[in-house]
Amino acid sequence: MKKYGLIGEKLAHSYSPLIHSKFGDYEYELCEVSEDKFADLLHSEEYAGFNVTIPYKIKAMELCDELSDNAARIGSVNTVIHGDDGKLRGYNTDYYGFSYLLKRNKINVAGEKCLVLGSGGASLTVQAVLQDLGAKEIVVISRKGPDNYENISRHFDAGIIINTTPVGMYPHNGRTPVNVVDFRECTGVIDLIYNPNRTRLILEATARSIPCAGGLEMLVAQAKRASELFQGITIDEDDIDEAVSEVTSETLNAILIGMPGAGKTMLGRQMAKRMGRGFIDIDDLIEEHEGMSIPEIFAKKGEGYFRKVETEMLEKACIERGLVIATGGGIVKKKINYNIIKQNGIVIWIKRDLNKLETDGRPLSQTMPLEQMYEERKDAYSYWSDFFINNNEDKEL
Repeated sequence: MKKYGLIGEKLAHSYSPLIHSKFGDYEYELCEVSEDKFADLLHSEEYAGFNVTIPYKIKAMELCDELSDNAARIGSVNTVIHGDDGKLRGYNTDYYGFSYLLKRNKINVAGEKCLVLGSGGASLTVQAVLQDLGAKEIVVISRKGPDNYENISRHFDAGIIINTTPVGMYPHNGRTPVNVVDFRECTGVIDLIYNPNRTRLILEATARSIPCAGGLEMLVAQAKRASELFQGITIDEDDIDEAVSEVTSETLNAILIGMPGAGKTMLGRQMAKRMGRGFIDIDDLIEEHEGMSIPEIFAKKGEGYFRKVETEMLEKACIERGLVIATGGGIVKKKINYNIIKQNGIVIWIKRDLNKLETDGRPLSQTMPLEQMYEERKDAYSYWSDFFINNNEDKEL
């Protein structure tokens, strides 16, 4: 069986082996490598070919013996095939991936001023696609170029924003290179980052009802094209949507919210067991971190301190993938927690009648009428959740 791999400097965030398993029956490995060993690995006869990611796309092009027309025009290579003649042939499948992403999400760049954040290999591909699709103006923002983050305000009239930088990528979730609110005429936002599923940039665009897309569809589409080159076959384009759906289902966290005592921990453990996933209870993380029970934390340090630690533990859990996570009933009291939960999760509201809620060991449930607590939180539970589970029947999932 032939073996392929992904070459990059840091690959802990990568979904590539999972994605390639959807398109072909071949080995696919993650190959983290330093720059001084990159050339040796690229030429290794152990592998029949590679995908290439940050920061080696331009360097890969320089090492190839032959380039596809697209790769030569763009100046960036992200797929390399070892020929039977010993030559390295470089391709740019990102072009197909980014074109697919725009088409799939109906983001029209023709006649628009497009702001491209970053100047690396992915940026070169994005610029080529934008040019081919008739963008009116393409402005590249880099740290040290003539258009940079110090003078970016002169481009606040941009209609389309595309992030090609790793800012906001796992494990540094929650960061963003720009603030969408500054761009008053923005009609589309794209972030090539796919882990987390929704970066802060995408969440900001979503909150303002601006059409937007993360990078997963591009990643899967380019992987489909690379897999075609690896195997010498044609793969149906409809397979992209199916692979995206499967990868999303396998990687997103299932996050349970709802009133204290609604059964989030019990149901969460059942869900995790049936799905073959890890389970995390945020309250357990808090107690382990503090070395005392939740009631003790409230009594000794107050609710304000508890909410601070709760957010810290939520951040720690939600940057991971493929987990079932049970949260505390008051998680919706802090707006900052919304983006933390939404970045990488499907949110499920566990509903249970108030007269069936357990109150033992729950400080607020014992000091505030449950009806009042529910009234204060019900709108947030509804807005934050993607769907709900009725937990009034006391049955296992």
